[in-house]
Amino acid sequence: MEFFSGFKWAVPRAFSDAVALCRFEEGDILYDTKKAYNNDWEKASQFIKYSLQVKYPARVSGSATEKGAGVFGRNWGSEVHIDLYKNLEKVGAGQIHTTQGRLYTALWKGDITVLEKESEEPLIPLSVQDITKTLEQTTEKAKELSVGYPVFVMARDLSNPVSREKFSKILTALKKNLHSQPSILTPKKAGFIKFEDIAPTLDIAFFPMNGTNAEELYELVKKAVYAPAKNAKKEMFRISAHGIIV
Repeated sequence: MEFFSGFKWAVPRAFSDAVALCRFEEGDILYDTKKAYNNDWEKASQFIKYSLQVKYPARVSGSATEKGAGVFGRNWGSEVHIDLYKNLEKVGAGQIHTTQGRLYTALWKGDITVLEKESEEPLIPLSVQDITKTLEQTTEKAKELSVGYPVFVMARDLSNPVSREKFSKILTALKKNLHSQPSILTPKKAGFIKFEDIAPTLDIAFFPMNGTNAEELYELVKKAVYAPAKNAKKEMFRISAHGIIV
């Protein structure tokens, strides 16, 4: 089973939509350790300190899209009810009424006190769109990974299918011209200053080229991600919307 490594709690990749949209729903169960997913429950349960089950809102159909960032922000302050457990024993008599953003932050930072509405309001994490605008912070790391040719750098959100697909398309387009497989780094290792404010589902991909100049790299990326409108009077492609060339 795969997990989002940026969360302190064990959040399986199966929760991609919940994480991308900041909407956990009735029936969702989460644990503070990956060991909870051991096939032997009797053994696994010994390692669980905290766990929770979402009781509200009701489950609805839907999935993350390219509009996920906007939905994420709208859902951040919406209500969620949970049952919290310590050592598999329920904490308190009733449900905890909190917000989706506080629940997300508790899973991310590993601090359950943020669930309390009296605690400081957590900030919405920086999204893949936010980070793409500040990729120049990765320049030094890109130069380290270069073998004398340009490096294409992009941010990827593992919870978002559109972002994952973009990464796959670019990898396919660049594959024959790469010096090596892309280096996938955490925002911290990539060089971001405020890495602790970046969503825990994000990583940074570095594509070191071999024998390809910047102009050729630009065209390869453009071909991978840009589909001009049939009646477009001018080209709308901006490489800065997808990444940077260092």
